[in-house]
Amino acid sequence: MAKAGAENFPVASLVLPRAVRRDLLAVYGFARLVDEVGDEVEGDRAALLDHLEAELDLAYRGEPGHPVMRRLARTVRSRGIPPDPFRDLIEANRLDQRVRGYATFEDLLGYCRLSANPVGRIVLHVLGAWSPERERRSDDICTGLQLAEHWQDVGEDLARGRVYLPQEDLERFGVEIGDLRLGRVTPAFRDLMAFEVARARALLLRGAPLARDLGGRAGLAVAAFVGGGLAALEAIERAGYDVLTRPPRPGRLGRLRAFLGVALRGGRDPVPVEVAYRHCERVTRARARNFHYGIRLLPRDRYRALCAVYAFARRIDDVGDGPGEREGKLRRLDAARADLDRATAAARGGRLAAVADDPVLLALADAARRFPIPLEAFADLVDGVEMDVRGARYGTFDELVAYCRRVAGSIGRLCVGVFGASDRPRAEALGDDLGVAMQLTNILRDVREDRALGRVYLPAEDLEAFGCPPDPLEGPPEALAALVRFEARRARAWFARGLGLLPLLDGRSAACVEAMTGIYRRLLDRIERDPASVRSRRVSLPAWEKAWVATRSLAGALR
Repeated sequence: MAKAGAENFPVASLVLPRAVRRDLLAVYGFARLVDEVGDEVEGDRAALLDHLEAELDLAYRGEPGHPVMRRLARTVRSRGIPPDPFRDLIEANRLDQRVRGYATFEDLLGYCRLSANPVGRIVLHVLGAWSPERERRSDDICTGLQLAEHWQDVGEDLARGRVYLPQEDLERFGVEIGDLRLGRVTPAFRDLMAFEVARARALLLRGAPLARDLGGRAGLAVAAFVGGGLAALEAIERAGYDVLTRPPRPGRLGRLRAFLGVALRGGRDPVPVEVAYRHCERVTRARARNFHYGIRLLPRDRYRALCAVYAFARRIDDVGDGPGEREGKLRRLDAARADLDRATAAARGGRLAAVADDPVLLALADAARRFPIPLEAFADLVDGVEMDVRGARYGTFDELVAYCRRVAGSIGRLCVGVFGASDRPRAEALGDDLGVAMQLTNILRDVREDRALGRVYLPAEDLEAFGCPPDPLEGPPEALAALVRFEARRARAWFARGLGLLPLLDGRSAACVEAMTGIYRRLLDRIERDPASVRSRRVSLPAWEKAWVATRSLAGALR
């Protein structure tokens, strides 16, 4: 029983009457005993679990031998608790002996129905408060708590040979089990954990109205349970989703704050939009590089909206650039299309709760409700990334431009939706042109990196015209340098045309565009001055220079 105080979600809440606490401790003792047999005891665990089930039978009709079971017998008889929830807890531990992973999230939920939900049902019986509706909310809370514990303990479970992260989610985010075993907290893994944390939070908040329904001391106890789960999820977020190094644990203050939040809201606020935006902001700050220098000049609401746009675009891009075989990537792109449909439906129907299980989709849907963001542009981005996955090559410059419009012009159109413009159709076309200009710059900068991925974006007709072989890095350096200068001039022409967007925007939005394009044009300057450099390194600007460009752009907007 001493372990009760150390658990994230202590079942013997001090706010409950003494008799209720006593019976809950008896239930908790049984749950701990079953878990210890299933996880820690040496020997034939299956046989020991069979013995526990026999002891459970005696608790209902006879005299069990184990002291924990004798205490439980008094509780189940006095409270009239049915035996099925206890049997489910034993069965969950039997499952742990046979199953080391779960193919789908639905499979994992099936496990939670055995390992977690029975506890809530038992508690309702102890409180004398069971009803079908309360059981449903209790199941949501218990599953959310179980998932929170699983996500805290990913590293520890790996050491035991168990992976509770569903295989379909690992594949969806491009996370390899080998990376987990090596303790690699990759950007893809952080995105995966943010997704799983959001799912758990959505369940906890969906069940939270049980606190208001029960009221009194029982309601406060439920608020404490939910608050403990929310605090655990917040601890994972504060740790940057690093659950491989050590399990993130909330402090007392964090648990108290979460408890008060649930208790004072009375279970309301089931859609955590603010948390979703914060996640997208973290993704953007960590990974956006040049993009972030521009958008941070925007007012807060537009900045957050573009962080949501970026986070979803980043998820799509990571499919093309990340590890994995082609068929798996194509399945992930199909999943991205389905996600886009979900976000679009949620935005148009005003039903954000429908995407509350995914922080990126939730923030994106909310942003699309606030701004006229053309979400259909993401479909072009997915199509462009699919071209990468299928290994497309480009015979002509026009073919390359079509690709650039998909992967970068689409982002320009999405940004214009957030900026707003005096002539939106024209602004979207010019935003598309700027996207092409910046993508052409990326292609010149990344000749060496793209070749390592088996990609050549430079058009075949241009390679031939400048005397370069199909792999331009295998040809004469001077030929590639001449080709790079030629393509750089083309990119400048696209910039010149696209910058006609600026007069159509308000000052802050124009400053944002000027900062982003200014960084890219200075990058293009460096490439033009030393075109041979793309053979050996990735040309970039130092952080101070990017900051200077952004500051100058903002100062111009404020004049």
